[in-house]
Amino acid sequence: MHTESYGNTSGYLFILVGIALSVVSALVPHFEAGYRLMLSVLSAGILPYLVYSVAVPLLRGHLTTAVGAVIVVVHAWLVISERIIGEADYSSGRIYYVPLMLAVFTLPLALTAIRKAAKY
Repeated sequence: MHTESYGNTSGYLFILVGIALSVVSALVPHFEAGYRLMLSVLSAGILPYLVYSVAVPLLRGHLTTAVGAVIVVVHAWLVISERIIGEADYSSGRIYYVPLMLAVFTLPLALTAIRKAAKY
């Protein structure tokens, strides 16, 4: 029996890593004790992976994997520079507009996947 795969496993792995990066960036230490979850940072961080998740099950191939790798590498750089190395005050706004730019970067891939799925 032949089973058909509807996506690449690395794409799903990129989505999981991206969600983890979004949670790490959204959990900000509170000055008294504990951590605080910033929902705006979480939603901005998850946005590119929501767009990318449209293409993963519909498009198999190296392009989908390459786009996912670029998204994860850029987002990891952002989280490391803003949250881990930085003071996590997010006053520059990069934590919001870099994921938004990544979502716009991923949008053509998602539209191609939707267009391909609509032909069938």
